[in-house]
Amino acid sequence: MAQIISRGPNKHLVRIFLKRNSKGKRLYLNRTITGTKKDAQRWARENEFKRDRNREENPDTWISAMTLTVNEFLDKWLEAWRHTTRENTFSSYENLMRLYVRPIIGDHVLTQLRPHHVESLYKELRDKGLSGRTIRHVHARLCTAMNWGMTIELISKSPMRSVRGPRIERKEMHFLSPAEAKRFLATTELSSWGLILKFALATGLRPEEYLGLQWAWLDLTDPKRGAAHVRRVVIELVKGGGWRWDDPKSKAAVRSVYFPAALVQEFKRHRIKQSELRLKMGSDYQDNDLVFATSVGTPIGRRFLTFYHFKPTLRRAELPKDIRLYDLRHSYVTLSLLSGVPPKVVSEQAGHARVSFTLDNYAHVLPEEREGASDRLERLLSFGFQ
Repeated sequence: MAQIISRGPNKHLVRIFLKRNSKGKRLYLNRTITGTKKDAQRWARENEFKRDRNREENPDTWISAMTLTVNEFLDKWLEAWRHTTRENTFSSYENLMRLYVRPIIGDHVLTQLRPHHVESLYKELRDKGLSGRTIRHVHARLCTAMNWGMTIELISKSPMRSVRGPRIERKEMHFLSPAEAKRFLATTELSSWGLILKFALATGLRPEEYLGLQWAWLDLTDPKRGAAHVRRVVIELVKGGGWRWDDPKSKAAVRSVYFPAALVQEFKRHRIKQSELRLKMGSDYQDNDLVFATSVGTPIGRRFLTFYHFKPTLRRAELPKDIRLYDLRHSYVTLSLLSGVPPKVVSEQAGHARVSFTLDNYAHVLPEEREGASDRLERLLSFGFQ
């Protein structure tokens, strides 16, 4: 029997018991009805009937929206989403929900989730010390989930509509200065995988792009410059280990990049050594046509490259230890812009979706670029009037 509580003239709170959650807590459907007590009783009878009918018709196969908790809803959303995203991306979604959402609002009834519940969630996450970026990821995934809920008519309105995502404090981007880049390149000679590090800095490719590069997509025929064609990437699997091929992250990421002639000769020597190793290993070698491969032909792990080759190279070059492997990509873009390469060309080489992204994220370069442009213009004008 529903509880009907007076909340003032012509206003009544109706509470309908739904079920107990996994912790034994009683869950209710709460609704404030504007009207007489008879109006509230009528609404209560109608919704109690809906509750009981769902229990009888779908006891095992479906939980009605009236009784669905956020946890149960997230289970359904993740199951539906599993085959639409990359495996690692799906794992990140799953972890965000498991670590940050389920413990705080997971036991709420979905249809009773309100914006203030989500705001409280974000406040609690901030109080725990989570960064704005992480909370922003939580916000984005919750928006996606709730939009899916509306699409399949589990909810009529998303509680996320009036919730603003938290602001992200932009972290200072790390990149190598021209002098530091020269030191870094000189020190790569001491690493057995120095060619990878040189190539990463010279092309700005993402780690999954250069670690998945195949010989079929590497052009070494032009003595003046080399070309790498990004067509596939290698993905390290989070669950169970291993790896698999995948498509580049976007249309813009399918591209051709060029690198200095000096590296062309190094790649030719590297290929000879790799062929000798393949013959030595015989049937134990897995030929994946990888440019950079382990002694048995499998992809080189990003962590292995970072801890056994990249970090030691930083130490030898006396460079800051907080520089990441991915910062070689940032360094490529920054140094290219400082060298006067047009932003559109840099954007295309880096595989950015838009030139505006390049300009927004590498704005630190623009003042120096503008100063250089001013000097070049002054020289041009002075020369013209002599």
